[in-house]
Amino acid sequence: MTQNKLNIKAEAKNLNFFYADGTKALKNVSLPVYENKITALIGPSGCGKSTFLRCFNRMHDLYPGNRYEGQILLHPDNTNVLAKGVDPIEVRMRISMVFQKPNPFPKSIYENVAYGLRVRGEKSKAAVDDKVEEALKGASLWNEVKNRLQDLAFNLSGGQQQRLCIAR
Repeated sequence: MTQNKLNIKAEAKNLNFFYADGTKALKNVSLPVYENKITALIGPSGCGKSTFLRCFNRMHDLYPGNRYEGQILLHPDNTNVLAKGVDPIEVRMRISMVFQKPNPFPKSIYENVAYGLRVRGEKSKAAVDDKVEEALKGASLWNEVKNRLQDLAFNLSGGQQQRLCIAR
């Protein structure tokens, strides 16, 4: 019998998080996130699930005075995303989030997906077109929108907006 090795993709180690007012929202949280596995955070409202997830891509940095202790490591290179000198924008290019309520940009379906490619410096229209199609196919949205890529993303259903944000 062969054992499948679980590869850790990211992990929190002894993570503490404090809001600017001093409130300690997370206390000594450690959790591996495995590649190709589903990790569920379950708990009552206000217990820190969203706070924990926002630590992974440093969304709390957007509010002055918030602070972290501990580590969040990205594998395979063990980058600690919370370390001084690590650019939060680079972190957000590696870790993205799609919230329960999707937030498409006030742009076309195409532009919602192409935006990140252009920010990263992709200039070739053909390359952007190919990557937009690939991303929309990966999010199981291509067949539903391929003939209306220039429509506003807000015209999509809630589920389609969610998948658009995943493609983005």
